[in-house]
Amino acid sequence: MPFSSQPAGKLSTLTKFAFGMGDFWTSIGNIAMATYLTMFYTDVVHLSASMVASMLLVVRLAVAFWDLSVGVLVDQTSSRWGKARPWMLFGGIAYGVAFLFLFVDPFGDSLAGVIYAWAVYTVVNIAYSTVNVAYASLTSLLTADSAEKTQLNIYRMTIANVAAMLVYVLAMPVINLFGGSALGWSVFFGVIAVMIPFGYWFTFANTRERAVASGNGAVRRPVREHFRALARNRYWWLTLGLNFSLWIYNGIANGMAAYIAKYVLGNSNLTSVIGLATVIPLIIGLPFAGPLVARFGKRNSSLAGLALVAAGSLLVFVDPTNLWVFFISIIVRMVGIVPMNAALNAMSGDVVEYGEWKTGVRSDGIVFSSSSFSMKVAMGVSSAAIAWVLGASGYDGTAAVQTQTTIDAMVNTFVWVPVAMVVVMAMLLLCYDLDKRLADITDGAAQR
Repeated sequence: MPFSSQPAGKLSTLTKFAFGMGDFWTSIGNIAMATYLTMFYTDVVHLSASMVASMLLVVRLAVAFWDLSVGVLVDQTSSRWGKARPWMLFGGIAYGVAFLFLFVDPFGDSLAGVIYAWAVYTVVNIAYSTVNVAYASLTSLLTADSAEKTQLNIYRMTIANVAAMLVYVLAMPVINLFGGSALGWSVFFGVIAVMIPFGYWFTFANTRERAVASGNGAVRRPVREHFRALARNRYWWLTLGLNFSLWIYNGIANGMAAYIAKYVLGNSNLTSVIGLATVIPLIIGLPFAGPLVARFGKRNSSLAGLALVAAGSLLVFVDPTNLWVFFISIIVRMVGIVPMNAALNAMSGDVVEYGEWKTGVRSDGIVFSSSSFSMKVAMGVSSAAIAWVLGASGYDGTAAVQTQTTIDAMVNTFVWVPVAMVVVMAMLLLCYDLDKRLADITDGAAQR
């Protein structure tokens, strides 16, 4: 299938950096909702853990279907700005405005407070989905070159983890300057909200959609034709499963970290230390992941890394109350997850190319929106699971010290859920053989 302009050409450093900066703001939103929001609702607003669990799950599941709608809209859009970029720009504005009201407690633990939490969380997730799906779709619209897609993903994940590091380092110290009150939460995350629209504008202004199909590939097709084609694409199903498993892993690891810092290790400010141990290996490792993935392939490098993730997770049991044990455990498993983080988004880009080669139908938006759909469902399930585990173990958000039953539940969830997800991801990767087929597929598509 021909393309409108040099899809295999090298992207400039500015383009890669601008693309990566889009995930700076997406990552901040993700970390805020996965790591801090549950604690804000249970420990500051004093909403019940069971109510928070229900809200996190129901809203995420419902809004996940909006992700698919945005993917369809991206695929059906034709404008002077391209297919995905206008949705990213205006979605970013809406996201920043909505995020401004997320960490605010105007009503406390009351019916009005519950209604406010549900309403704002829903609007934030709708806006987040709009910008995130459009942004992710840019991966295959900026270039059709698989190596360049991997580079884009490395820029994206590296910058995203810099953002996560800044949140981890600054959030609790700034919030504690206000005595841990709702005002501290509102000030810290409110400043971020104001900057979000300008961040997405930077990405919009410095990227161009170059790998847009021409000829038959540019024809608008019925939505059912896209899904019919994808249903026959086994790699689409595999990447959906990988995305779901990875984000269950991320959701549990990030979401439980704040509770472990506060109640297992005894100091809420240690969330920063745990956060640094989470993101520094990614920041250092991701730039080196490109040659590793190029040499051994996306599947094989990811499989090797997952063995480290399992080993690092089990290391916690040496002494769950020791900061250094936790610190080393997290570093080991984050080093192990580097290849998967470098490869997974590029895998989705390869799925687009494979699907077009196999069926003649190119579905950039729907492929990436379905990945976002699986991520959104996983984030909802993991966030709700944390709240359910806490509730079932007798967690009391007003207590300074939790029972041993609750402590054990926190530690076991932090360890065994990631280990289970490693097993699932390894099984899915063993079925993924697109790496060795991709060169022939790309050559065949170019000759059509």
